[in-house]
Amino acid sequence: MEERLPPPRPEAQGTVTGPVPGPEEAAATPDVPAPEPDYSQTEPEDPRIAVGVLRRIRGISVAAYVVFAGLVAITSGFAGLAGLTCSALVVMINFLWLEQIVSSVLQPTPQLKPWKLALRMAARFVLLGAAISVSIYVARFNAFSVLLGFSTVVAGIIGEALYSTYRSYVPRD
Repeated sequence: MEERLPPPRPEAQGTVTGPVPGPEEAAATPDVPAPEPDYSQTEPEDPRIAVGVLRRIRGISVAAYVVFAGLVAITSGFAGLAGLTCSALVVMINFLWLEQIVSSVLQPTPQLKPWKLALRMAARFVLLGAAISVSIYVARFNAFSVLLGFSTVVAGIIGEALYSTYRSYVPRD
């Protein structure tokens, strides 16, 4: 048994005259205008926005330190408060140092050579590791308060993310 196909419909006969033009050919024809590129995504942001974000992160980090200090002072006493303060100072200095490195790298003409940047970043990590070791092993601070102190900048970044999310939903006046 041989299967027979139905004959083609009359309106479908002769409608395709050649290959469909590709995007290059369609853009080259004078009657079809080429789409304009969207440069809005590539334009640099206003530098004042970044300054405001960093200022808010610092402020929220200080507020987080105050809240953490109150909790640690109640639960761990002076030794816990000293550990929290030392580690919060170390992480704040680390954050400011990283901010300086990133801003110098992102300049239109970076002044740092790659080996100098690598050296500064390695020194930053070595000093951060040394500060953690001294805080926990030499000074015998409470490990929980030291780790809580190191999370003050993280709390600031999370606070800034929540603030930015809130501002994206609230209409601006």
